[in-house]
Amino acid sequence: MSRRRSVPGPQPVLVPVAGRGWFPGMMCGICCEFIRPWQPYNIDHEVPMSRGGRRGKINKQYAHQLCNSVKGDRYPFSLRTPEEREAVRALVQPATYCKLQRVWAGG
Repeated sequence: MSRRRSVPGPQPVLVPVAGRGWFPGMMCGICCEFIRPWQPYNIDHEVPMSRGGRRGKINKQYAHQLCNSVKGDRYPFSLRTPEEREAVRALVQPATYCKLQRVWAGG
């Protein structure tokens, strides 16, 4: 009697839990690039606490550590488009901008 192979179905959606470590599909809320397992990340307040942001889950997002440090307490702030990424060049040192480019390239 032959065994029937099961057809792989849809994969479960992984829900992030703050402080539980990296999981596949994590995206930076600032630059919208995937966070790779080897890249340092942290949990960012989308609206900074100093600007009236709340402590709840709805105000939190995962972010590359470097993107978050460039963001600081600026709001609104994103690095999603090429124009926004080019504009941040004036805010940071050249070496930091090179590191950001490597983060965006997945390195």
